[in-house]
Parts: sequence; structure tokens; C-alpha cells
Amino acid sequence: MKRSELIKIRELIEKASASLADDDAIAAPLLFPSWAVGVAYAVGDRVAYNGKLYKAVQAHTSQADWTPDVAVSLYTEVAASGQGDTPDNPIPYNNNMELFKDKYYSQSGVVYVCFRDTGVPVYNNLADLVGLYVTVWEE
Repeated sequence: MKRSELIKIRELIEKASASLADDDAIAAPLLFPSWAVGVAYAVGDRVAYNGKLYKAVQAHTSQADWTPDVAVSLYTEVAASGQGDTPDNPIPYNNNMELFKDKYYSQSGVVYVCFRDTGVPVYNNLADLVGLYVTVWEE
């Protein structure tokens, strides 16, 4: 195949992947466009970055220092539905996530339960949010 044909196929894959539900999308982050500098992202746009899938939570044009893993006001990592519903299946917390009431999260081998929504992605370690948004889960 010619390079131009491969580019067209990639564009079609990225266009089709936009209709995938988050549960299907997180299984294949490489189907999504890679995050890039200078791109205008709309709310809900999903991008692949460092092997993970992120969703834009605010419209913006990307900048070099606003990568999805650190720009907590712009992106949140996509998690599977059902994940976080029980302490046996917590959502791995990556310091760039919005926390939701009654969901379970894990970080550094510790499981936490959220007792109130953060409303926006937060960057703090979960241990620093004990008493503010989470408690340590104890059976």
C-alpha cells in the first residue's frame, strides 16, 4: 500500500473509534489519535497518551506543558464502567482524575473509597485527600 492510502485508513479508523463506548475504547487506546501539541480539542475528545486513553473535559488547544497526565483541568483518564464499584475492583488512581462518590480507588497498594465528588480532576495523592474526599477502605 501507498503511504497516502495508509494515512487515509488511519483517518477512517480514528473517525470510527470516536463512536466507541468508553468500555470498548479503553481496550484499544491505539485506535485513537495520539495526543499532540497545537491541536484544538473539544469536550469529550479522546486521545491516546503513554498507552492510556484520556478524555478532554474542557475545550482547549494543546500546549507542550499541558500533557494529559498532568493537565488535570483539561483531561481525565477513561476508566471502564463497573470498575470502582467494589473494593475488589478499584480504579487505579493516576493523580489526574475526577473522583466520584461511592467509587473505590487504589494507589500505592492502598484502597480508598470516595465519600464526595471532587467535581474536577485532582492531582493530589489519595493519601493527601483522606478526610477531604476519601477514606482508607478497611474491611
